[in-house]
Amino acid sequence: MAPDGGAVRDSKRCPTVPRLVVERGNEKGLSLSLDKPGADVLVGRLKTCALVLTDGLASRQHFCITHENDRFIITDLRSHNGTFVNGTRIQDPTDLPLGATIRAGETLFSFRSDSHREEGALSGTKIGGYHLQARIGAGGMGEVYRAVQITLGRQVALKILSPELTEDRSFVERFLREARAAGRFNHPNVIHVHEVGEEKGTYYYSMEYVEGGSVQDLIAKGRSLDPLRATRIVLQAAQALEYADKVGIVHCDIKPDNLMLTSGGDVRLSDLGIAKTLNAKGKAEQSDGVFGSPHYMAPEQARGLPMDHRSDLYSLGVTYYRILLGKLPFTGKDAKEIMEKQVFDEPEPPRRINSHLAPMIYTILGKLLKKRPAERYQNAAALIKDLQSVISQIQAGVKAPSRLGTGHFKRRPSSFWGF
Repeated sequence: MAPDGGAVRDSKRCPTVPRLVVERGNEKGLSLSLDKPGADVLVGRLKTCALVLTDGLASRQHFCITHENDRFIITDLRSHNGTFVNGTRIQDPTDLPLGATIRAGETLFSFRSDSHREEGALSGTKIGGYHLQARIGAGGMGEVYRAVQITLGRQVALKILSPELTEDRSFVERFLREARAAGRFNHPNVIHVHEVGEEKGTYYYSMEYVEGGSVQDLIAKGRSLDPLRATRIVLQAAQALEYADKVGIVHCDIKPDNLMLTSGGDVRLSDLGIAKTLNAKGKAEQSDGVFGSPHYMAPEQARGLPMDHRSDLYSLGVTYYRILLGKLPFTGKDAKEIMEKQVFDEPEPPRRINSHLAPMIYTILGKLLKKRPAERYQNAAALIKDLQSVISQIQAGVKAPSRLGTGHFKRRPSSFWGF
């Protein structure tokens, strides 16, 4: 632990000391050494926590980890949105094994030893014809390794289901469903899946290796992108969604975290873990519950109603708003409040935040963020055409007149929401 009890980014440690590492979120890259037996390590938004989060969905004191003898125990501290270990919300103090993933709000952690901090516990091993080289990421269901497909000498990303989850068939089915959904895509702006398999109880699938990180990495800590780059990213994501509509899949979780970048800056849509297939009526039902990221989900998704490709377009609109303007349309103390705002409230007008953008940008954002699907773009093709016009305006140096929006928005009665 750092001298002030806080988190550190890089330090040489004893290889047996467990660490809590932020894998995804505003604090990505921070880590905390749990090297004091008997100590309670607090994580949350309070400045007095050992690891301080700026995640709006995390509670002031979200969870704590206690080191007792050779055991580590994690306890949820009555957080608004819960603490999830390996995908399951914990209710009571729970043993925390090495290799576990923890989610608090929209921040994802891994719990591992210093010796496996960078390279990963499986680095150097072989699984299903793949030689694992180094761990490059983690998710709620497992880890991702850079690997070489031995027969072809091809570098790939290998996603491996966490061993703790293989005992639950529902997680196995979800993992395989994600791989199969991704496998249905054959588009340059979607991560390409090569193979799905299982070896001695270890489930995995290999996919295209993308080395440029995510769009979220570019905008962490409130950063924004220049209009041309932001628009080109959204254009490529829209092209991926146009193809998704053709194959009958709703992604359900469009956000900067799931837009990966090649070294050349090309976009690859990733993570189809909660994607849904359209039924005969052209709808994706949410009969198994509401899943997704509250900050980015469409109003109908937040209400648990049937979705379609226009729901993904709304989420892409939130993404465009965030990466272009440096802030989210809606924030709140917990997921419920944010989801309510997605249904009832209007975002701050983009022109009020930045009045010097290409005029077409305001039109696009206004249309993408309509509450009613019928008032949004009805297909990605129409959006693509307008985004191409934006790029032409930016390149021609066209900017909107300097004037502030004066819109005033009222909130509908909460009875409509039904909480």
